Amino acid sequence: MPERGFKRRLPLTVLAATCLGLVVAVATGAVKPVPGLELTQAGHWVANPGLGLVFFVNGANRSVDAQAAVPGLEPGSDVVQGDTSAYVIGRQRIIELGKSDLTVDRTLDQPVTSERPVSLETAGGPYLVYREAGRVVRLGDAFTSIDSGGSLGDPVATSDGTVWLQRTGDGMLCKLPKGGETLGCSVQAARGHTGALTVVGDTPVFVDTTEDTLQTVADTGLGKPLAINASLSPAAQIAPADADGRIAVLEPDARKLYFVDASGLSAGRAAGRPQAVDLGDGNYARPTASASSVVLLDLTSNTVLTYAPDGTKRHTMPVPPENGSPKLSRGEDKRVYIEGAQGDHVLVVDQEGTVAPVAVTADKKPVSQVQAPPPSTSQLPPQRGTSGGDRPKPPPAAPPPTSQKALPASPPGVPGGLRATLAGTTANVTWGAATPNGAVVTGYRVSWTPSSGSDAGSAVLGGGVRSTSVPSLREGVTYTITVAAENSAGRGAPATARVTRPAAPKPAITISRGTTGTYDSSCEAPACAKIRVVMKGFKPGTRVLVRPWSSDPDYDNEGRTIDIPASGGYTFEAFDFAQVGNQVWVLTDTGVKSNVITWKSG
Repeated sequence: MPERGFKRRLPLTVLAATCLGLVVAVATGAVKPVPGLELTQAGHWVANPGLGLVFFVNGANRSVDAQAAVPGLEPGSDVVQGDTSAYVIGRQRIIELGKSDLTVDRTLDQPVTSERPVSLETAGGPYLVYREAGRVVRLGDAFTSIDSGGSLGDPVATSDGTVWLQRTGDGMLCKLPKGGETLGCSVQAARGHTGALTVVGDTPVFVDTTEDTLQTVADTGLGKPLAINASLSPAAQIAPADADGRIAVLEPDARKLYFVDASGLSAGRAAGRPQAVDLGDGNYARPTASASSVVLLDLTSNTVLTYAPDGTKRHTMPVPPENGSPKLSRGEDKRVYIEGAQGDHVLVVDQEGTVAPVAVTADKKPVSQVQAPPPSTSQLPPQRGTSGGDRPKPPPAAPPPTSQKALPASPPGVPGGLRATLAGTTANVTWGAATPNGAVVTGYRVSWTPSSGSDAGSAVLGGGVRSTSVPSLREGVTYTITVAAENSAGRGAPATARVTRPAAPKPAITISRGTTGTYDSSCEAPACAKIRVVMKGFKPGTRVLVRPWSSDPDYDNEGRTIDIPASGGYTFEAFDFAQVGNQVWVLTDTGVKSNVITWKSG
C-alpha cells in the first residue's frame, strides 16, 4: 500500500496531568512521576461523546486515571490501546491519541464504514477485525490492512501476539503472527461444520458445534478431538478464552450456559459432562472470561452476572441506566470491562469475578463539539507519518456551554431475541426492536452468509419490520444470519444466529437372509429363503424397481416395483433364493446397489 501523508493534529487539552486524582496516583506510585502520562495496559479506555472526552480506567485501582478532550468525538465510538497510542474508533474516523502526552497524532478515514469492527488488544496490536468484509487492520506505528479472502468469525489471540481467525465460508483457520503482513490459512476445519475459536491456557482451540468436540490448533493442523459430552447447537456462542480450564458456551435459544472442561485437552484426557446453568428469560451477549471467572451480560435487564469455573454464581450487579445497550470487553490485563452505552459508567470485573463500579466523571467542563478534526486521508496509511515542523497554534478555546444540551444520537443497540428457524428450505427469521439511542430506527439490515458456496446476500427492511424469510437454503450448509439496526447516526452492532439445512439422506439398501421356506422343488428349505430388503432415504412418492442379482449365472428374477411412502423408507421380504455359496445383491433402476452377501443354508 503506498504511503499517504497526514496532518499532525492540534494538541489536545491534557486534563489528567493537573487533576487531583493524578497527583494522588503519582504520590502512591500508581503512575510514575515523570513528564507526560505513561499508561500501562492494565486498564481500559472509554469514550463519552456527550462530554467530548475519553477516559482511562485503571482496572487494578478501579479508578479513572486520565481524561482528554477529543473534539468531534463520534457517538458510539470505542477506544482501544496499543503500547504508545490509543485509538478512538468512530463510524467515520479513526483518531490516534498519543498516550505520553494525550495529543492527537493523526486522523484517518474508517476503511469500512458499513460495519462496526471487533477490536482486539494484544501484543503487536491492537487490531480491528471487520468480519463481514473479511478485513483485518493492525493499528500502530505501521498501519497494515490485510484481506482474508472471505468473511470471518470472532478473533482470538495468544499472549505472544498471534491472532487466530476462522474464515466462515470455507472453514479455514488462519494465523496472523505478531507483526505479520499476511494471513496463513493452512488449517482446515471440517467443511460445513459450525463452531468458533477460543484460547485455553495459551493454546488456540477450535470448538466444533457440529461434532461437539474440542481440538487444539497448530500450524500443522488440528489435534485429536476431545468430546464435549453435550449437544451444542449451531447458534452456540463461545467465550474467547477459558476460565481456569473451563470454556463458557452460551446456548441463547435454550437459555443455558455450559461450562466445558478443557483442562485435559493438551494431554488428550477425556472431559466429564459439562456443568449446565439455567439462565431464565433474557437476551444474553456472548460470554467472556476474566482469568478465573465467566462473565455474562443480560441485555434485557442490563445486568452483569459472574460465575466460578464450576458454574457457581458469584456476583450479580445492574449496569447503571444509560440510553442504549452496554458494551462488554476483555482487557489485555484479563479483566472484563462493561461500559455504559454513553460512557458515563464502567463496571470492572476482576480476575476472580468481583464486580466494582467506576464512576466516569469529568473534572472540568465538557469541551465544545464544533471542532471536529476532519479525516486527513481516504485510506489507512501503511505507516505512521514522520513529517516535522512546529505544530500550529491551537484555535481559541470555545466558550463553555451556557445550557445543558441533549446527548447526540448514536447508532442503535443490538436487536433482541434474534431467532432463525428452518421450515423446509426456508429460514424464518424474527427479532425484537433495537434500542434507538436517541434517533428513530429507520431500518434493519439482514445479511446471510453460507458456510460454503456463494449465495450470500442482504436486504434492508423498514424500521417497523420484525421478521423476514431467507429462501432456497442449500442442503448440508449452515447459514450465519445477522440483523443490525440503522438510524440517522449509523448502523449498530448486529445480532447473530445460525441455521443449518440438513443434508438429505442418500438412498441406501441393505439386504439379509429373510424367512426360511419352500417355494418349489428348485427352492426348498432349509437352503431356500426370502431376501429381506431394507430401503432408506428414497424420495417419497416415487416408484422404484428393485431387482435381485446373483453370481449364479442361471439365477434370474424380474424384481418388484415399490411405491416409496412419505418416510422415504420401505422394508419387505421377497425373491426366494437357494443358491448356497453364491453371492447375491439387489439393484434399483435408479442405480442404487445394496450390500453383497454370500448365501448360506438356514
